[in-house]
Amino acid sequence: MLNGSPINSTLLNGGAATQAPEPEYVVRGQAFTWALRLLVAGADVTAQLTGTVTVDREEGAAGIASFDLFIAPGAPVTPPDWKGRSVTIDYISTKAGTTIEARRYTGQISRASWNPITRVLSCECSDQLQQRVESMAIASIDALVGGHWSADVLETVEGRSHWDYALERLSTRPASLECSPAGGLRVTSWYAVAPHFVFGPGTTLYQTVDLQEADLDRTVNRVEIEFSYRYSRLWQRNKSYAWKSPETGLNSGIGGFCQWRSNSHELPTKEMIADAAADNGETVLSPNYYDLPPTMADPCLDGNPWINNQQGLLLGVSWIGARRWVQTVTETYRLALATEAGQGEGSRIVQRAGYTLDIDDDRTEEWTSEPILGGDSGYSDTDDEARRDAALTVALHAGQTQIIAAHRETTLTWQVPTSLALGVDLIHTLELADQGAHAIGKCRRIVDRFDLLAGEAITTLSIAVMRGGGASDPLTLPDRIGAQPLPPPSGSTTTLPTQLGGRLSSPEYNEDLPGFAGNYSSTTAGLPVFPRRIDAVTDEIAAEDRDERQLEAERLYRVGIPNDKLEL
Repeated sequence: MLNGSPINSTLLNGGAATQAPEPEYVVRGQAFTWALRLLVAGADVTAQLTGTVTVDREEGAAGIASFDLFIAPGAPVTPPDWKGRSVTIDYISTKAGTTIEARRYTGQISRASWNPITRVLSCECSDQLQQRVESMAIASIDALVGGHWSADVLETVEGRSHWDYALERLSTRPASLECSPAGGLRVTSWYAVAPHFVFGPGTTLYQTVDLQEADLDRTVNRVEIEFSYRYSRLWQRNKSYAWKSPETGLNSGIGGFCQWRSNSHELPTKEMIADAAADNGETVLSPNYYDLPPTMADPCLDGNPWINNQQGLLLGVSWIGARRWVQTVTETYRLALATEAGQGEGSRIVQRAGYTLDIDDDRTEEWTSEPILGGDSGYSDTDDEARRDAALTVALHAGQTQIIAAHRETTLTWQVPTSLALGVDLIHTLELADQGAHAIGKCRRIVDRFDLLAGEAITTLSIAVMRGGGASDPLTLPDRIGAQPLPPPSGSTTTLPTQLGGRLSSPEYNEDLPGFAGNYSSTTAGLPVFPRRIDAVTDEIAAEDRDERQLEAERLYRVGIPNDKLEL
């Protein structure tokens, strides 16, 4: 379909309208003489033909043929040597002194059976459709077949049948792959266009018009797809902390140190800061340390030297505590493709399909196992948009093709003298208006039967008639539903408090209070002392950012089916 219309019935690129070519009207009441030409491995063996020759070509299948050859007594026969020999069958028709030749078949002998009593070699032939495709390179199959393909919905190509791969691609487009009478590979659309041949009154053999219909339960009119797309969300959450000894008078440098020295107390170390962050599952980023100064002769200009024999003590510190975690995100798309009948609950014939696409990415394991060296608050997804789009495209087109295929199972068949069907091929649209039947459809099968004894050359033609009606929606992919807004940057710093023990002015120790706890350097005997520690309490991760995030979306695609003419 192209924008809701069958391919080959819609103008491409907005080109100027062109009138459809005039169909060829088959003329009745003519006399023909006919003959066959059979070449095997390039040799003309027509004179040895006996019995009946048949040719059967159908869309999407290998073309087959059969014939019998009489081998004169005395001529040696080695049946296995005939296998694989090339075969061409030409039909030669003469009318009013005008001779027309038409190639009816090109293939190879696939089996040769010998009857020593009748000295007849019976040959069965095939155009080797499957084998020829199997021998093609993947790139050549892509160019020939087209369609859509995804390893996440189907299977990987390596080590598999190339014929199966071609069928997978064909399953996503309303078309068939077969060989022409001359042996060329081609893909033909399922849709009928303006008739190429019209079989009017008196052109068909009496009582050969036959209609075959599919059972109701085979006429799928709704395909429901559940497509799950799962990936990892890599979170990083940063929080800023700061602490400074209250005895510095909130000054920095030597001035703050001198203030602290006049009423000194225990101090935290850099290791304690790292431990406090680790207790929260955080890593220290961008630390700014206010170190206790090294040994100096007279730093405060009060005549007192300063001796620092403990390294790593801090009068103050600020840092960013960064923590990472991984959240699983599952986007579930519930997609339905349906004809008009498939949209009503009481008339649905449903097929269901389920697909799961899991994105495995090495970054997921590395995110929490490797050291945090930087980064901002927020998240990044290990999604793969190209793989998602390819998988969804295959799922949608395969569902649409399944519905279209189910609505072309009605087959109308009739017979004509082969001389009246010489130009007809599987690529053509045929119109029948004879024996009380009026129908138009795409040719789906051609069977020739040449009875050499009776002198009959009869061709059976079959067309596929689509019925359904309704409009079509373009198979545009649903929008992503997994993205969520980033949390707003905090921009604020948590200032950690201080509690000091050992003096009458000291508060009661609060073990739940974050920040620094310690004791004055000069304490009053008998008074309680506080444990030396520093804690920084981080924020709890919201459940919606921690637990698996499950998101769902639904969408209906209408599938329109052309109403080919069918009147009986």
